[in-house]
Amino acid sequence: MKNILILIFLLFSIIGYSQTSNLKQSGQTVNITTVNAATYDLLATDYILNVTYTTTGAVTSLTLPTAQTVSGRIIVIKDAGGLAGTNNITIDTEGAETIDGSATAIISSNYSSINLYCDGTNWFIF
Repeated sequence: MKNILILIFLLFSIIGYSQTSNLKQSGQTVNITTVNAATYDLLATDYILNVTYTTTGAVTSLTLPTAQTVSGRIIVIKDAGGLAGTNNITIDTEGAETIDGSATAIISSNYSSINLYCDGTNWFIF
């Protein structure tokens, strides 16, 4: 059994995975998605992305798909792994949308976070 658990752990470490949980505060429940992979495309159910991907020398790339460009949408992205200073987290859009007028936003400080909202056309940092 121990060997099977080690094998599963190694498999997840190599291919990455994401896990979703819920946070309830003041009657509102939001999804917290743990991102443990080099790339991740935002889902309609995502609210908080808890990035724990920590492979040395690797960059984590999060994509905000055009289909998720919905007015009033809020996304919180957190470097929960604490290695963004070495392994930056790059947030980019799929199409012509921008993030504060740029094609990408980068988290480059350990344990930092970025809050984004959408006006239906583009994303903005707040």
